[in-house]
Parts: sequence; C-alpha cells; structure tokens
Amino acid sequence: MPDSTDVPATDRSRLTDLARRSAGLVDDSLYAPARADAAELGAASPDALTAEVIRLVARLTGARAAVCISPAPGVPALAILAAAGQGSGAVVTCITDDPHHLEAARAAVRDAGHPASAARYIAARPLEVADRLADGAYDLLVADVPDHSVSRVLARAHHLLRPGGALVLIGEHAPLPEGADLPEHAHATVLPVGGGLTVVTL
Repeated sequence: MPDSTDVPATDRSRLTDLARRSAGLVDDSLYAPARADAAELGAASPDALTAEVIRLVARLTGARAAVCISPAPGVPALAILAAAGQGSGAVVTCITDDPHHLEAARAAVRDAGHPASAARYIAARPLEVADRLADGAYDLLVADVPDHSVSRVLARAHHLLRPGGALVLIGEHAPLPEGADLPEHAHATVLPVGGGLTVVTL
C-alpha cells in the first residue's frame, strides 16, 4: 500500500489552519442537532467540515450501501444519506453498543426527512457485527474507533467493500499500522480536518 501521508509534515500546520477557517464556511444546519444530541449523551461527533468530507467521499463512491461504526452515528449517517439524496434507496447501517446513541441517530435521520428504510440500527459490539456483515456488499465504511481497533477495521474493510469503495477513519490514525491487511492498490489520504481524517480507497 502506498505511503499513508500525502501531506508533508512542514505543510500540515498551514493546512490545519486553512481547515479551521474553512469550517466556518460550511452550513452546519443539517448536522448541528444530531451533534448536540450526541454531546448531551456524552459522545463527540464530527464537526461540520468533517461531515462534509464524509458526504463528498460518499458521493464520489456513489455509496448506496454504507456502514457507520461510531459511538454516535447520527452525524456520519446524515452525511452519507445527504450525499445519496432523498428517495435514492441508499441505506446506511449504524452500529454502536449504546442504544441511547442509536435512538438519537434514528431520530436524526427521521428528522432530516429520510424514510425509515434509509437506515438500519444495530445495538451491539460494532466490530463483532462488522465481522458478520456480507462481504462485498458495501460501498463505504465510516469508522470512529480507538487506535487499537484500526488494524481490525482495515482488515474487515478489505472484504466488506466492493471494488472502488472507501473506508473513512475518523480521528488521528496516521500513519496506518504497518501490518494492515490491505491490497497493494489501496491508497490512504490523510486530511487535516476536525480531529483528523484518513480516507482509504480500495
């Protein structure tokens, strides 16, 4: 797999500053209520700029079937569904082990005007659920996981995603683990938005 850092270290501080200023230009109205609900329940959510990058990746991959593994999946789910558009038939599978955050995500998707069929919600240990999902059935995987789970997510993404799919890792996870089980053609791009974002295309 190619080097996971596309941006030289000397340029990262300038890009981080640019990202911070750009965040103020993004319309947060779609995501703010879901973020506030998640914060009230005790979990952080991606900021507006990070959510818009997730939305862009979802659009570029033409995501119609996506998986979101996150303590608070509401904001990422909204971004994925916004990329597909109303009535597209896109479905995002939201997985978290906290049923309260799952209900908050359900409310966020409903309040954004999406039909109940636009998402499914699974309250269980996320990585165990991911192991049981159908291989080659998804276009996008968004994961907000701790560092020690990144290798497992990378290995699973290789099998879950269709060719041309993408994995979005929320948080600072660069460089990726040396032993990551990814094909040679996989490419990782680190983006200085929010708390960090790594996009792996397969």
